[in-house]
Amino acid sequence: MTPLSIAFVADYFCAWMGGANILGFMLNCAQRAAPVQNVRIHLLLSARTLPAAAQAQIDDFLPLRADQLRADGPLAALIDTARPELLIFYKDLERTLDALQIDVVGPTGMDLGRLGGRPWFAYIPDFQHQHLHQFFSQDERFGRDRLFRALVENSVGVFVNSATVASDIQQLYPSAARNARILRIPQLLPRVDYALPDGIDALRARHRVRSRYILSCSQRWLHKQHDRIIEAFARVADEQPDLDLVFTGDTAETRDPQHGARIEALIDARGLRARVRYLGMIARDEQLALIDHAQLLVQASLFEGGPGASGTLEAALLGTPIVASDIGPNRELYFATARFFDAGSSEALAQQIRQSLAAQAAGGNLRTPPFDAEQIEFLATACGIQLLAAMRAAAASAGLTRQAQRAEATAALATSAAPAISASATPAAAAKVAAATQLA
Repeated sequence: MTPLSIAFVADYFCAWMGGANILGFMLNCAQRAAPVQNVRIHLLLSARTLPAAAQAQIDDFLPLRADQLRADGPLAALIDTARPELLIFYKDLERTLDALQIDVVGPTGMDLGRLGGRPWFAYIPDFQHQHLHQFFSQDERFGRDRLFRALVENSVGVFVNSATVASDIQQLYPSAARNARILRIPQLLPRVDYALPDGIDALRARHRVRSRYILSCSQRWLHKQHDRIIEAFARVADEQPDLDLVFTGDTAETRDPQHGARIEALIDARGLRARVRYLGMIARDEQLALIDHAQLLVQASLFEGGPGASGTLEAALLGTPIVASDIGPNRELYFATARFFDAGSSEALAQQIRQSLAAQAAGGNLRTPPFDAEQIEFLATACGIQLLAAMRAAAASAGLTRQAQRAEATAALATSAAPAISASATPAAAAKVAAATQLA
């Protein structure tokens, strides 16, 4: 039986680190399930992400092995989490999908319109612009609403990370939602194994981090509330003189360019310059090691689109204690050993930090991972099966299976002097299609 061919288009997700991780986790699960589901998976990315010299050599698309790429930022995170063998860089998306005989696309946060009748899934991360409108301009709010409504109306289904986002779609776009298929992404379980060539002590020394530290893994965005974490740490710092506070993630905040300067001033004002460390973007193996050895992980976000954001999923899987803001999506991480605090109170956060540290000092068994490696493999595969089954159902209902596409392409070639699929009209292009198919 010919495999179902599914394309994941990475452009939208590679715009920010959280998106790259979400897609990476989805691919991780889907790839585990692909053999038993008879599915072939392709990972696509716009050729505009390549250097200009490389773009000039591409007629239609170019398959590249992941180990050939010098990736950084979100793309590096995607490769680290998904571990794909191959990425396909496209110039024309529809021609590339035709050449690869893709049956279904998605999920993606790009509005793909009709896409030649090919079914595609959308992804909506959250409605932060509606709930925290003070962080967005009017144009940004209107733009996000236009895009999200189009995603609901034009796709065959919308994937979301939480019940909160599903409810928001129903409330904000009731007419469009009545005809939409809203699908909850199953709890994604990424790999949390890591390797350090020189060990955790050398890693800490390299980043000038002491052996006891609180960790927060998030970009320094306004709604991540780094200021609240620092204020809470200031309340417990004298009680814990050997404890540091460590942040990982990008420090830029384009919505408020002065935000970073205010954070740095706050660190100085509280006398914490020697004890608060911003590491910036680091390799995933290093981040996992820091999560694994932290006293606890803090996530103080005002808003998230799903459970497991900002390192809480990895901390839960590694058994690291978590202190998180009391927002709906954080409570949906059902297997986490977490303490929750009022997201608007630095004192409430400080109190939960104290209680967690006290429980550890008393010898509480707080660092037991909820699943062993075999259970994670089983659950991740089950997640992948659910994702792929939804996409297979969409392809079947749209009548655009891989076999049907082949029949249509054959009929078109028989009745036209010009090739119907120009991307495979030359031996070189045919070789690229073959290479992409063999490695996918």
